[in-house]
Amino acid sequence: MSDGDDRLKRGRELARRHLGDGTVERWRDISPDLEELTSAFAFADLWSRPGLGRRDRSIVALAVTATLRAGPQLGWHVRGALGAGVTSEEVREVLIAVSGLAGFPAAWSALEVAEPILAEHEEPPAGDAGGGAA
Repeated sequence: MSDGDDRLKRGRELARRHLGDGTVERWRDISPDLEELTSAFAFADLWSRPGLGRRDRSIVALAVTATLRAGPQLGWHVRGALGAGVTSEEVREVLIAVSGLAGFPAAWSALEVAEPILAEHEEPPAGDAGGGAA
């Protein structure tokens, strides 16, 4: 396996781990060329750099995608941030902080994307009425 193949494989693995199963395959269905660039550069190169962990990079991705009003990508990154240990409350605080730098419309747009995902994440598992032990 060449270095380029290994780089692409590492990027795809990190993208799957962070954004969830099926994301890389959806990208590839839409644009194989853009999927390769995203997996190899964004994930293998940028997301794997030392200095910031996955949790911190997730917070950066939330703020940037919210600022850009990139709704679908923000949804991916909300799920990824939750999986990286960012709490629902921290996600909300990041998106509220966006209002001061990118404007209230960007923050509101971001919260409209994030809230259904956060609500799903916060729901108790099926069969758990939240009542604790009897």
